[in-house]
Amino acid sequence: MSAAPQAAPAGPPDKDGGAAVKIDRLVLDIPGLDPPEAEALATDIGERLARTGMSGDHATIGITLGPIGGSRAELAARITAALMERLV
Repeated sequence: MSAAPQAAPAGPPDKDGGAAVKIDRLVLDIPGLDPPEAEALATDIGERLARTGMSGDHATIGITLGPIGGSRAELAARITAALMERLV
């Protein structure tokens, strides 16, 4: 599995008062994931990244995870953690 998000700097606060995070592109290569599942996973990852307070301009970031298992939330947490290792 690989993910290659491109995050732009945190923007002005969103409607809830948190910093807006913009991800131009998030590519997930996960065998067996259908489009609605991919969309839900990407949304979950985006929300998790937004809660980290990440800021700055980052170029393409690639990660590779081992075997996939568990729930969508567990997968989103693993992907977010791997991304944060590369961002910080």
